Amino acid sequence: MDEVHNLLAGSYREQRRFLNMLRFLSNDLCASLVVFGVNEAAEAVRGDEQLARRLDEHFLPLWDDDVEFSQLVQTLIAAMQLERGSGLSLQSLRTILAVTGGVTSRVFTMIKALAIEAIETGEERITDEAVQSWQPIWAKHSWTVRNQPQPAF
Repeated sequence: MDEVHNLLAGSYREQRRFLNMLRFLSNDLCASLVVFGVNEAAEAVRGDEQLARRLDEHFLPLWDDDVEFSQLVQTLIAAMQLERGSGLSLQSLRTILAVTGGVTSRVFTMIKALAIEAIETGEERITDEAVQSWQPIWAKHSWTVRNQPQPAF
């Protein structure tokens, strides 16, 4: 289940009903649950002690300037099925990393937006120039990159 943190928007009673439903689904289907969300998702799940004991918390780390990040970007661009190759420079990869703050969802959003722009302009490839001039939509919302929580031992 994605965006489980949204259950915090409900009343206490609605939250309890939703968490009970998750437990019921897990029991009834004899299936493991996987829930996703922002940092508040952990808080949302902790509202039900039994459910919280069933789930392990894992945090996605921010991307680094490395081969894995380059492979991620190349894979995303290939998935966009543009008509022309988009061989981006190392500087463009670093720009993508800097603009997105290494946040996975922002990387996906940026590549998708660049691909749409490439199709709309007829370029049919993501260029270094497009990467350098791209403006993030999240700047309007003044999001900040949060520090990753440190695991408790």
